[in-house]
Amino acid sequence: MFADIINKVTFAGGNAGLCVFYMAATFVVCLVTVIACFCKQTKDQDAPAKKSIAAPAGAVALVAVASLVVFFLVRSPGGIPGGTGGSGTGGEAENLTMAVGDNAFASMSIEELGAIPRETWVAKEANGEVVYFFEGQYTEGFGNIVDPACLDMYLCKDGSMYGSLSGPDTSVGSGVSYVYGYWYNVDENGEDNFVIHLTGNQNLDGSTVPTNVDAGADADVFIFETDHGAYNWEASLSYGLYGGMMTRNINIYGQKYAPATSLTIDNSALPVFYTGDALDAKMLDCHAVRATGNDEFIWNGRLNYSGYDSSTPGTKTVTGSFLGASATFDVVVEELVTETYTGEYQLIVDNTPTAMAASMLVDYSHKTITVMAADGSAFMSGSLVEASEGKLVAILNNSSPLDLVIADGKITIPAHQETIMGWFGPEGSYDIAEAVLTLAS
Repeated sequence: MFADIINKVTFAGGNAGLCVFYMAATFVVCLVTVIACFCKQTKDQDAPAKKSIAAPAGAVALVAVASLVVFFLVRSPGGIPGGTGGSGTGGEAENLTMAVGDNAFASMSIEELGAIPRETWVAKEANGEVVYFFEGQYTEGFGNIVDPACLDMYLCKDGSMYGSLSGPDTSVGSGVSYVYGYWYNVDENGEDNFVIHLTGNQNLDGSTVPTNVDAGADADVFIFETDHGAYNWEASLSYGLYGGMMTRNINIYGQKYAPATSLTIDNSALPVFYTGDALDAKMLDCHAVRATGNDEFIWNGRLNYSGYDSSTPGTKTVTGSFLGASATFDVVVEELVTETYTGEYQLIVDNTPTAMAASMLVDYSHKTITVMAADGSAFMSGSLVEASEGKLVAILNNSSPLDLVIADGKITIPAHQETIMGWFGPEGSYDIAEAVLTLAS
């Protein structure tokens, strides 16, 4: 533990300041013990042994100075922003104190935080309410997956935290989800303690997921001083994935908020979107010039977006922003084309094909087919390979390509074999009987 403090290793857990106190106190005790060995001693031959130590004045002064050093070490845990003894980073952030008991966001659930419009969160940066910015990443170390998943967190004057977890291909973030929570630098005991609390995530479809600490994810992230160039603080946290099936470790680094100087966005590879679609910006090419002067490629999921509206078709002008810099680009939205059929279909329940009332959604725009049980208990997904007058070619649940015939307001799915895929390959193949469903009005 002492070696971690001396060598500036990230201290994960406990109280780093108290550890330094123990180290200094141990040094003082050892010093006094050694000094005592050289002090003059007297003994009365006719009386029980007695010892008297006459410490040199210099030794007493040395002990006094050491005691003062210990006192100030405990009183001044460096790097905790805005705390009563912390050094901070200068400016307004240096004097900002946020006690956990005074933080109105500490009692809010992820559902309540997610209900606040995204525009309200993003506006905090434009309004100068962001005081600290933390960023980190996790990169897969196997296979051909090399793209980073990034965790960005904006800490605001009011004690709130918002940001995003995103990544193009990694198991941490194959897409974008928003992160919400709060922060404080004075804990419930009134002591300096810089903590970021991750309340949970919100997916692009609006659904929310609270942080699952039972599955190994960290809700409270303890921040410690560091020395990594422009960064003043660092931490390491475990992030829960797939409903707690696994966790991933992410290192984050923070500094007093400093805006980027410019941002460029290339939308030439962006696909067409359809009415009702969420904005998926993974095909954007984004570069930001940071306050350090570096021109960096920025994974586009890290940007905040405003101006996107898919309720109606047309060309939408969207603004992307990152650390205060912004740029605009166009997004084309077309009318979504779908058909819905209802009837009876054999869905696989407990490894058994089971006939049940279901609806089939044929999405011509996204080229997908989904069959959902009427009670929501089971579903099947597939892809639309080809669509022509009176016939569809589809792959249903990893089947071979099937000819689906449309006539007289009905769709006929021939008997076929569907395969359920697991982590390590096919888990089972099942014979599905022919089904005829009727076009819904």
